Amino acid sequence: RMAASVAANVARFGLSSTRARCHRVGRGRISRAARGYAAADEASTHTDEALLSETSRAEGWDELELGALRRHYAREGWVVVRRLVTRDAVDALHAATDALEAEAAAFTRSRRERGVYFEVQSGSGRKGDPAVAPGVLRKITSPSKRSKAFASLTTHANVRAVCAQLCGVSDGARRRGTADRSSSMRCVVDQVNLKHPAGAGTGFPWHQDVSFLKPDARAACEAHGGCNAVVAMDPSHEGNGGFVVLGGTHRLGEKFSQTRDAYDGAADVSGNVFDLSRRFCPRLEPGDAIFFHPALAHGSGTNHSPERRRIATLWFVGAGD
Repeated sequence: RMAASVAANVARFGLSSTRARCHRVGRGRISRAARGYAAADEASTHTDEALLSETSRAEGWDELELGALRRHYAREGWVVVRRLVTRDAVDALHAATDALEAEAAAFTRSRRERGVYFEVQSGSGRKGDPAVAPGVLRKITSPSKRSKAFASLTTHANVRAVCAQLCGVSDGARRRGTADRSSSMRCVVDQVNLKHPAGAGTGFPWHQDVSFLKPDARAACEAHGGCNAVVAMDPSHEGNGGFVVLGGTHRLGEKFSQTRDAYDGAADVSGNVFDLSRRFCPRLEPGDAIFFHPALAHGSGTNHSPERRRIATLWFVGAGD
């Protein structure tokens, strides 16, 4: 009865409830909520309701566009937003990243400095291995603690509007209709993922971010929903190790034991843990973004191109009224 009710709500509103879908499920099991979404997805293939995978604005959709975007997010677990942030904002992120990289110019091992964690790029992609060369980084975690540009990105009105209105994350302040319209959803993770050119920037294996949430963030995600965003700082595409999602995998349960424990191994995106039939690598320009469900499987390949590829990643969890 509960699964049927969830399916009916999804079919009606086109929203995938990240609250229910953030729950961890055991090996080989699918939650009742997940079965409901699968039923709704099956039903959607037999209707004429439109699905829309991307939009060129972060607010102000008409009813038809909003419904089509929500239905796509419910079914596939992702949606692309073009020109989410301005070129000036991207330039500020570049400058902030350059400053942090300059600070790490001599690092040969991953380390934390003044609240920011610098993960070096090893030849294998493993976190504990030495850098391929001094100062070559794979990831910078919590740049917002030292950079106004990244701190501003975590509170950006466009980012939070998409999370709340397209992705179904509960934003207590907006739901209450408060006068100041401030947002009470939280950004619990912010990072820069770097892919150096000519094969130096290795890939990330298939994984689900929900497996890495800390207990308090996990509880908020389960209660009020969650959504993650990738904002392109450079062009991102198949040829330079671009961000890849596996559509629909957010409804099939968390593969905790198969992915998290192996995440720190050498990246191999050819594994058979997830269904690869709806694999999608969006072509993103600087300032474009893809928003995705915390349980959606994703990863990336090695950057064999001559160009750098940097993305900012943000993880949001909702808040109650």
